[in-house]
Amino acid sequence: MGRPTLRIEIKKTHDGRPSLACVRADASRTWARVHPFLPTHDLAHYAVESVLGIDDAFFGLIAQGWAIDDFASPGAVRRLPAAAMYVERIVGYVERGMAPDAAALASALALDGTTAAAPTAAGGEFPAVTETQLAAITALRAACIAEWRALPPGETMRLTFPATPA
Repeated sequence: MGRPTLRIEIKKTHDGRPSLACVRADASRTWARVHPFLPTHDLAHYAVESVLGIDDAFFGLIAQGWAIDDFASPGAVRRLPAAAMYVERIVGYVERGMAPDAAALASALALDGTTAAAPTAAGGEFPAVTETQLAAITALRAACIAEWRALPPGETMRLTFPATPA
């Protein structure tokens, strides 16, 4: 069975409060108006989840049926799979520039207790992020953010999750 797919639409609205819509393979959808900070954060998720092949984090969970609002509901953090927390940490370090290379990322993750050895839902471990993967994440994220920033108000950025390798 292949990875769950999703069409992602991020609209740059005229009022400065973007919207995020996700359309699943079965044509069901979820959408929300989001904080202006979130499109670049969501694009980092897109890059990390796509490159690492993780389907149990933000976009993968939406593809599986979660609604965008589910992530902000009471108790949501307790319902998130370990993979979602692993990805969130990686996204945070990448966004803050604290992952200039794979060794620095591994060290940062280890300092906060989120290591590649964090258990997965299947009882295995997440593999460490390689230099090649980190470079791909960084490049995809940068390309997506550049496209987002160049998008005129009123227009919509459209992506397919997972991203297809270049």
